[in-house]
Amino acid sequence: MHYGDVEPTLRLANHLADFDTDVVVVANDGAARPDALRSAVEWLVPGRNLGYGEAFTTAVRGRRTEAMVLLNNDIALPRDTFERCLDVLLADQSAGIVGPVLRHEDNTLQSGAAWLTRWRRVPKVLVDPGPVTVECAWVTGAVMFIRREVADGVGMDGSFFLGAEDADLCIRARRAGWRILCCGDAVATHHGSRVIGARWNYYSTRNRVWYTRSCFGLGPAMLNWLSAAALLPRVALADLVKRGDMTASRLCLLALAHAWWRKPTAAEGPLAGEPLPDRLLRS
Repeated sequence: MHYGDVEPTLRLANHLADFDTDVVVVANDGAARPDALRSAVEWLVPGRNLGYGEAFTTAVRGRRTEAMVLLNNDIALPRDTFERCLDVLLADQSAGIVGPVLRHEDNTLQSGAAWLTRWRRVPKVLVDPGPVTVECAWVTGAVMFIRREVADGVGMDGSFFLGAEDADLCIRARRAGWRILCCGDAVATHHGSRVIGARWNYYSTRNRVWYTRSCFGLGPAMLNWLSAAALLPRVALADLVKRGDMTASRLCLLALAHAWWRKPTAAEGPLAGEPLPDRLLRS
């Protein structure tokens, strides 16, 4: 999924073109195809910013390959990690989704074989599985290997626009009988978002409530809303002392209000006007 600086996307897409696989880039920002992009790479420009899940659905629609790989554009994915995760996915007919261990540039753990917290039902991501493949409840959507039957039959809910669509997909896939696996002996590196910026405060807050209400009901959704509300003074203090800008606080407040909007269905897709924080902060 591409948005913003073209260089990371160009680098990753050209790297993947050597893997004997189809590579599709969805340019959510409407960017034209770069001249330096390998000819084998498909570059799709949608009519609007589709967000993450809807862009993935658009990219894989009608494709009959056995597996799809969903990637952020700021991921470093070695070939041995790609092949290991693909092998694990295709070797086990009950495996629906597979992910590697994801590490930061300094090699610290960003996410692994996550399970859900007891009450709020959100992924507890800092679980290092060790050098083995283990079953879990969630693997990150930043680099996710998905069996075609899961992509077609369960499907990614694009109405979230950005964030929580990976947890939602994993929960629904498990309920449909598929296993979620994390390959502890396969590692990818996340170089950190170059484009999301402060808007993540909005989506991480709103979508956590949307996801838990959709998958687990009102109780966990309310707990997540209250947790975000309790953190708001800390966000405001950081805005005042460190950032000298109240954008993050405003986004959190908007998210707390919008968390109780009706979440669109997967068929309806993202709300009109997404990304909402950009539009609302300009108004």
